[in-house]
Amino acid sequence: MNELFHVIQREYVTRVCTKSFVLITLLTPLFLALLFVLPIYLTTKHENYAQMKIGLVDSGGAFEKAFDDSELSVEWLGDIPQEDAQNLVLNHKWEGIVYVVKADSVETLVQYYSTKQPSLFLLNQIKTSVQKLVVNEKLAVYGIHNVEDLTRFAKESVSVENIKVGKTKTASSPYERPLSMLFGLIIYTFVLLFSSQVMRGVTEEKSSRIVELIITSISSVRFMAGKIIGIALLGLTQIICWIVILYDFTMVLSHFTEFSSSGSMNMLSQRMNPEDVNQILKNLSHIEFNVIIPAFIFFFLGGYLLYASVFAAIAATSNDHHDTQQLTVIVTLPLILSVVVLSNTVSTPDSSLSYWFSIIPFTSPVIMMGRIIHGAPVQDILLSMFF
Repeated sequence: MNELFHVIQREYVTRVCTKSFVLITLLTPLFLALLFVLPIYLTTKHENYAQMKIGLVDSGGAFEKAFDDSELSVEWLGDIPQEDAQNLVLNHKWEGIVYVVKADSVETLVQYYSTKQPSLFLLNQIKTSVQKLVVNEKLAVYGIHNVEDLTRFAKESVSVENIKVGKTKTASSPYERPLSMLFGLIIYTFVLLFSSQVMRGVTEEKSSRIVELIITSISSVRFMAGKIIGIALLGLTQIICWIVILYDFTMVLSHFTEFSSSGSMNMLSQRMNPEDVNQILKNLSHIEFNVIIPAFIFFFLGGYLLYASVFAAIAATSNDHHDTQQLTVIVTLPLILSVVVLSNTVSTPDSSLSYWFSIIPFTSPVIMMGRIIHGAPVQDILLSMFF
């Protein structure tokens, strides 16, 4: 037993003290935060179109006030020929010209002249403003006014809730599907990453012939078990560090959010209404994290031990590096297939395909983790754990 402990200690300490482990542990949460925050920031961050010099050419002046409620600053130029409007843009007197080509009861055609390719946001702003005015004018003929308020009220008056009926009635959360995909991909990444480390470790020791000396003082079974357990502890350490870092990041972010009411983040606090925050917390309360976290640890360890044992066996029995790579591709096919099936699990977690893939040992860590987010039956979870 002392030999097994020394192998575990060696595998754990030598890897946890490396610079790569420290960098990956610190940079991965930052990368994940950027992966989720940066797209949201880029979609809301755009050019200040209020500073752009945009003209409007409309013979009748019907669209003069169409852009009053938009972010665009548009000046009506009256009625000028089409070529003159284009020359104004070419001579850089105007950055863009909105030209109303046709506007009648049947069709409305608007063209936008510019020397540069406009963004989709700018074109959508122009289209939305014109559509809003045309719709309001056509509905006003029938005595219908305030179309936006009526539409918003009608949409807000309709709500659809999914209630899971069983021994206890529970409401579904809109965050179940993204969390299902996220946890499934995390399981896939961790299992593949740490299992590959076992294979690399065995391959390196075989090539350096150190393993021949080690086997003289410890059995091969204990040696392999020590490597697998040591790297498993390394993975758990890294996961715990990530949870602590993300928790601290969340606490700091919430502190700045509270401070934003009187600080520089006042704009963000105005966009997030208290009702929205309460709704988010209510949706999160429907997710059973007390079941998800232990299940995540179990299926990570189970999937890791399964694939790490197979990878270690491949590395131990293969003499050629190319043979090892080919066998590794074959072994990882079920894991890759589970990611493909995960998309079906996210949308229909109780389908036959999701059920059987959550029972098969080589795919169950990813698929069952995706089903648990949606509240998989207890008997299915126990059956998957047993196999």
